Amino acid sequence: MHIYNRRVFIFFLALILFSGAKNSFARDVYVKLSSSGSYSIGITSGNLVMTDSEGRLANLGDSANISVNNGVARIMGNSFFLPIRITGTGFLKFNGRTYRGAFLITQRAGLLNVLDLEQYVCGVLPGEVGASWPEQALRAQAITARTYVLRQSLNRAEKGYDVVDTDADQVYKGAGAETEKTNRAVLSTASEVLTYGQELAQTYFHSDSGGHTANIKDVWGGDIPYLTGVPEVVNYKSPVSVWNARFTSERIQGVIKKVTGADIGKIKEIQVSDVDEGGRAINMTFIGERATKTIKASQFRTGLDPRTLKSTMFTPSGGNFNASDAGAGGRLVATQNKNSSESKLTFEEEQQIAKMTAEGVFTTTEILDMIRNPAKQKNYYETGKGRGSSNNSSSSTPAIKNKYGYSIEKSGNEFVFYGRGWGHGVGMCQWGSLAMAEQGWTAENILMHYYPGTVIKKFR
Repeated sequence: MHIYNRRVFIFFLALILFSGAKNSFARDVYVKLSSSGSYSIGITSGNLVMTDSEGRLANLGDSANISVNNGVARIMGNSFFLPIRITGTGFLKFNGRTYRGAFLITQRAGLLNVLDLEQYVCGVLPGEVGASWPEQALRAQAITARTYVLRQSLNRAEKGYDVVDTDADQVYKGAGAETEKTNRAVLSTASEVLTYGQELAQTYFHSDSGGHTANIKDVWGGDIPYLTGVPEVVNYKSPVSVWNARFTSERIQGVIKKVTGADIGKIKEIQVSDVDEGGRAINMTFIGERATKTIKASQFRTGLDPRTLKSTMFTPSGGNFNASDAGAGGRLVATQNKNSSESKLTFEEEQQIAKMTAEGVFTTTEILDMIRNPAKQKNYYETGKGRGSSNNSSSSTPAIKNKYGYSIEKSGNEFVFYGRGWGHGVGMCQWGSLAMAEQGWTAENILMHYYPGTVIKKFR
């Protein structure tokens, strides 16, 4: 490692490290890669060149192990004052990935990748969608990703970075993941962003809406006109179109205590107490042995496990649901037998079946099946008469007498969640975007559907 004279390079340091940082902040992206305090970095060709805050330059060779403590970086037995900037003629390497631009290590944020905005978007697309997707879906994602990071940069200055490289913001995999097709989508939309009025739009997105996107007000609060829920307009299937997940009563009890501060005791029942127009849960009521609490469904999902509880687009039971039951918007639609007139209930039978429903004779699954398939009501009427007012023939939780008609299924000490889609549901649905592009929708039209009222402009 060679350390050079400070005087020779002080002007160089000021130019590349500090000068114009605020002016170029929106053009350069600061991606947080790690805050572990210990970093092993390398370069694909050439040497790593490091500059510290005092203007000292050092040649680190083709790799270096760096440990950070109390504002000081230790490299090969030498100490350097943070922040330090590391560049080179080749791609930089860290944690099995390669990166364009430079590395910046700071006390506050850890290891950052600092690079041009368009280069950053090139590293996002393969992580979020992939090269096999249609061109218009890739272009829509490029505009969305570019807008997202610029918008985030307005609120992250005090943190010392713009975005992280995971789906906590948007997945960024660096230069090694780039493809010709995804880079072409970035180039074809260069500098294009979504705006609303005079401001950058908030371009949240998710994997699969389950048939209908969410209103931001119901998920995180706030009232943003272009982030209200919209139905999907093209049928599609994704790997998470239908899913289920199981959690013990004790685990759910712990989440409720963490979120509300109250120990409501062992969970006896979970009700979906409020839903939006697309069927996504807004609020959930948890009935425990000692108390009852109602919280936002999105808050519960985040506190529990958002990777396993994939969305809040719950379906009452997985047993009778399949994709063929969904219309273009993914919403359940009633199907009727050709001979349904022969199976219609009389007025007296309708009154009787309503009474049996109120008494809990039918499970939630059965009630939803009757709604979707009116021709089956006659059979359910006969079944209900045989059961009387006690329903012990099913392990499913009986229907809850509330406006929305169902609670989460319980099996022994576990609650079984059935659902559709993946993600918070706000903004653009990536699988919906794919389906629309395959049907000939342009990137512009896709974005106008998911962010109604926004306008695409060139970022300056």
